[in-house]
Amino acid sequence: MRLARDKWRTAVSSQHSAVSACGVADARPATAPPLSTLNSRLSTAFTLIEVLLAIGILALVMTAIYASWAAVLRGAKIGNAAADEVQRMRIARQALEQSLASAVLYASNPRYYSFIADTTDEKFALLSFVAHLPPDFPGSGMFPNQPLRRVTFAVEPGTNSGPPALLLRQTSILTPTNSPIEESYTLTLSRNLAVFGVEFWSTNLNDWDVEWLPTNQVPKMLRVTLGFGGDRRAGAAPAIIVSSVISPGGQGVPNGLQGNQPAAPTVLAPPTGRPGKF
Repeated sequence: MRLARDKWRTAVSSQHSAVSACGVADARPATAPPLSTLNSRLSTAFTLIEVLLAIGILALVMTAIYASWAAVLRGAKIGNAAADEVQRMRIARQALEQSLASAVLYASNPRYYSFIADTTDEKFALLSFVAHLPPDFPGSGMFPNQPLRRVTFAVEPGTNSGPPALLLRQTSILTPTNSPIEESYTLTLSRNLAVFGVEFWSTNLNDWDVEWLPTNQVPKMLRVTLGFGGDRRAGAAPAIIVSSVISPGGQGVPNGLQGNQPAAPTVLAPPTGRPGKF
């Protein structure tokens, strides 16, 4: 009995050795990988929720950057517009003061030098006069060798519900006052005008008067008021008001000082003696 059992064991061992020598794989089931290995693999990838959350955060950051950039651009635009308006105000006031201080009127031919002031409109006046302008006056390059020019300050209504504009128009002194605008040089001094008022010092009233009727005279003093900005509704006050008292430089040049006057005709005296005989 023992001999038979030993033979059986020997046969089974030889069979196992033969299977191993032939390279047959072990038929035992493979063991599953540990759970920690699966968790580490899943942690290295992004889920859809995480991707959407990252996109949302990026969109918020970009929106904040764009809002800041737009605010900076808007502030720069408003600042530049305010600086331009202040510069225009300064140029308008300087042009008024400079031209009025150079106003002239020659008594021998006043029809070319009439001082015209229209103040029928309480808010927007009109001034037209002749002045001996300096070379640095705006628009002097358009009139070479013509320092004596007619200067007109007028207000143009705004277009498309825009604010009125103060215009500076210059023409040659020999150009008629009713000449077409194309024959003159026009410069826009301000596009946000609210008030352009002119007052004249009256020696009779000893006070300021809003009317100036004698066109063949130059006022002793003028008070010019400029208003800029503010609400354009009726009765609203301008944002900025500038007032200047100006004394015109030329109060009228008399005939004797004009020069180039025609000489008086020479009258020959009649002969006193008897004519001689030939």
